[in-house]
Amino acid sequence: MVWALLVLVAVIVGVHWWEYSRSVQEYTLSQPPGPGSDMRTVLSEKTPVVMELEKLPWRPAVAEKAPWSVEIVGGSDSTASISVGAWLAEKNRPALLNAESLAAQMDLPAGLAELDAGRGWWWLPGFQDCGVDIIPAGGWLGLTWVTAERQWIGCSHGAPLKIWLAHSRYRPFLPASADNPWTLTVAEAPWLGRVQYMEVVVHPGWCVGLPAQWGWAAAPVAASEVAAASEVAAASEVAVASDAVGESWCWLASQHSPLSMVMTMGAN
Repeated sequence: MVWALLVLVAVIVGVHWWEYSRSVQEYTLSQPPGPGSDMRTVLSEKTPVVMELEKLPWRPAVAEKAPWSVEIVGGSDSTASISVGAWLAEKNRPALLNAESLAAQMDLPAGLAELDAGRGWWWLPGFQDCGVDIIPAGGWLGLTWVTAERQWIGCSHGAPLKIWLAHSRYRPFLPASADNPWTLTVAEAPWLGRVQYMEVVVHPGWCVGLPAQWGWAAAPVAASEVAAASEVAAASEVAVASDAVGESWCWLASQHSPLSMVMTMGAN
């Protein structure tokens, strides 16, 4: 009886491991037609997904008046807590230290219910590692490899977010210390030419969901890139938002299964 139980557990873990480890290596993007069962079908395909969401609270119209608090570095390297409105008003805005607790204050997961509705039946309910931040012009979120079942990166206000994506099969060609893929040179990464990647521009109100085994980095779209887009738009009579230059208000959230939680803890 005990052996039969151990075999059953081994089979379940093996199937789960296969499901977790596989991912489509083609550089294609999927877009769910809607929440619920249709979205669950798309997420099960293990491809990067793009999706439009309703307005989230992480935007100036809400944040400037909200009773949320942020933690920043104070005097003598101590931590100070101030209102998010005061923090936003500072000219030289200090780094945000409580991205996750700030997301909890605004109940960010409540706005991601459509994403939660499409999770696999073996995934844990809800979200982990939810956080919000503002990436300044010229800044970036460093290269990270996804260990969650699905990692979501979204833009809620400001400049569009440019996201660099590469499958883990190209990870051996990148240095372990790689942080900003846009500035890598062959001197740092001699096999850089072997890396196939793609860039996705996420406008406010949109997000990208990545399955395990993908690497990503993010940065606000630069002014020069917006200018080039404006020239193309002028030729095609497509409007480009006037506030598309500068900082990006972004948010992150991950969905886990028991196995991906273990893999994430092992990676950290």
